Amino acid sequence: MSKKKNYWVNRIIRTIITAFGVTLIAFLILHLTKGDPVRIMLGPYASEENIAALRAKYKLDEPLYIQYLTWVGNVLKGDLGTSIRYNRSVNELIAERIGPTLILTGGGLVIALGFGVLLGISAALRRNSFMDYFSTFQAMFWLSIPTFWLGILLLYIFGLQLRWLPIAGMTGFASVILPILTIGLQQEAWFARPMRAEMLEVLSQDYIKTAKAKGLKYSVVVWKHAFRNALIPIITMLALRLPWIIGGSVVVEVVFSWGGMGSLLVNSVLSRDFPVVQAILLIIAAAVVIANLLADIIYSVVDPRIRTAG
Repeated sequence: MSKKKNYWVNRIIRTIITAFGVTLIAFLILHLTKGDPVRIMLGPYASEENIAALRAKYKLDEPLYIQYLTWVGNVLKGDLGTSIRYNRSVNELIAERIGPTLILTGGGLVIALGFGVLLGISAALRRNSFMDYFSTFQAMFWLSIPTFWLGILLLYIFGLQLRWLPIAGMTGFASVILPILTIGLQQEAWFARPMRAEMLEVLSQDYIKTAKAKGLKYSVVVWKHAFRNALIPIITMLALRLPWIIGGSVVVEVVFSWGGMGSLLVNSVLSRDFPVVQAILLIIAAAVVIANLLADIIYSVVDPRIRTAG
C-alpha cells in the first residue's frame, strides 16, 4: 500500500475509533451524575407506580449496557430518541435549534479567522511597529476576559447604555451582532499570535529571499509564497479551538437569550433530559472529529510532504 493510501486509511481508522469513544462518553456522562430525570419531571409527590411507568416508557429501567446498545442502534438509524422533558422527538428539537447555533458559531469563526489572520500578518510585516504592539495588546486583552463577562460587557455598553443593538432574543440581523462579536473577538486572539510568529519564520526562509531577489512583487511574495506556508499552524489551531468556539456559543446563547442548541443543552442538563443532552453532545463531538479530519485533508493539500510522511 502506498504512503498516500496509508495516510488516508490511518486517518479514517482513527476517526472511526474516536467517533465510537464519543458515543460512549456522550451516553455515560449524564448517567454517572446524580439526579433522576423521571422524578425531576413528575415532581416530589409522584407515586412510585407513575415513576415506574414513565421509566419503563423511556427504557430507563433496563441495564445500562442495553440502554447504550439500543441508543447506538437508534442513532445509526438516524433516530436520536424522544425528549423526556418536552415529550417530542429529539430530531425535531435539534432541527429547530441548530440553525441559530450555526449562525453564531459560523459568524464568530469568520470574525476570529478574518481579524486574527489579518492582524497577525500585519504585525509580522511591520515588526516592532505600532501595529505589532497593538496586535499583541488586543490579543492579551481579549484572552484575559471570560466569555460570559465579555458578553455582559458588550451587552451593557451597546445594548443598555448606547441602545444601538438589541440586548436579547432573536429579532433580526441586529440581534446577532453582539453574540457573534462576543465569540469572534475572544477567539481571534488565538489566531493572531500564531499567524504573526509563523509569518516571521517563513519570511526569513531562503526561498523567500530568492523570490525577492528574482524581482517578484512584494505582494506576490507575501500572499503567494509566504502566506500559504504559514497557514499550517492556523489550520492546527482551528481544529484545536473548535471545541472552545462551540463551548463559548453555549455560554453566549444563555447570556443573550439566544434560542439555539446551547440554551437547549443547558435546560436539558438541569432537567436531566438524557436523550437531548446525549444527542447534542454527540453532535458537538462529531463536529470536532470531522473538523480534525478536514484539517488533515487540508494539511495534505497545503503541504503534500505531510501526506507522504504520514
